[in-house]
Amino acid sequence: MTRLRSTDARVADLKRWLKKNKFADCKEFVKETGGTKTQYYHFRYAMGITRRNSALSGAMKQVAAKRREQKAADAATTVIEKTKDLFEKQKDNEKFLSDKSAPVVDAPKAEEVAEGTTPDFMWYELDLMQRRLQDFSLRLNVVMKLSRARDADHKKMMRDLISENSELRVSNNDLRQQVAEFTEMINGTPV
Repeated sequence: MTRLRSTDARVADLKRWLKKNKFADCKEFVKETGGTKTQYYHFRYAMGITRRNSALSGAMKQVAAKRREQKAADAATTVIEKTKDLFEKQKDNEKFLSDKSAPVVDAPKAEEVAEGTTPDFMWYELDLMQRRLQDFSLRLNVVMKLSRARDADHKKMMRDLISENSELRVSNNDLRQQVAEFTEMINGTPV
């Protein structure tokens, strides 16, 4: 279906009719002028003719303003509550730390000093290495999952390309066959 564009004179007539009959509905416009629904709505919008109720629009604006104010008030109370919680936690932490006395540390034994390392230091270092290995293991697992997914995507893409290539070869052979037949029909001799 081809779209026909209305002439400038026709558009002017339709707009003139709409200016005179601002409160006419779409059916009346189509019946009286022979225009289309699309033209009716398009011209009304372009001319700024709307059926908005000004009292309703004002009420809607007031409701929207109240909602905005309520949101702002809710956000402010949320921030205040969060800061109160943080201050309470900080006070609890300070109280906990102030109640604690300094831990009693035994003096190192003579053989531990001679070695230069304590069992606690060894435990600390081993714990640190274990955590690093776990982090490395997690990162390695993520990379392996990503590489497997990427490999699967590449294999699927290759399968799709191979099947598409096969289909194109078949259609290419069919087209060559048709060209040969048409050439034979036109020239009367086989190619």
